[in-house]
Amino acid sequence: MYTDEALNIAKLHPLAASDSITAKQAEALRDAVCQVLKEGIRSNGASIDWVYRGGEFQNHFRVYDREGKPCPTCGTEIQRMTVGQRGTHYCPKCQSLR
Repeated sequence: MYTDEALNIAKLHPLAASDSITAKQAEALRDAVCQVLKEGIRSNGASIDWVYRGGEFQNHFRVYDREGKPCPTCGTEIQRMTVGQRGTHYCPKCQSLR
C-alpha cells in the first residue's frame, strides 16, 4: 500500500523499469517515499482488519484499494493490476508508462 501511494505521488507507473527513470524522477520517488512513510507514522499506520483498530492512514489513501474510484488529482478511474504477484493500484493518466 505504501508503494502504491509513493509511486502515485511521484507520478511513476508501477511497471517503469528502474534503469529507465531520470535522476529527477528518482528524487521525486525518494521524496514521495519519505512523505508517505511520515504520514503513515503520524497516522499510526494503516489498519484494514477488524481485530486491531490501530491507525487511520487507510482513510487517506490516494490509490491503494481504490480501484474504480476517481484519482484525487485528475479524476481518472483508479486501475488495479498485478505486479510481481502483488496487487498494485495506480492512475493510468497521472502515472502513464512512457
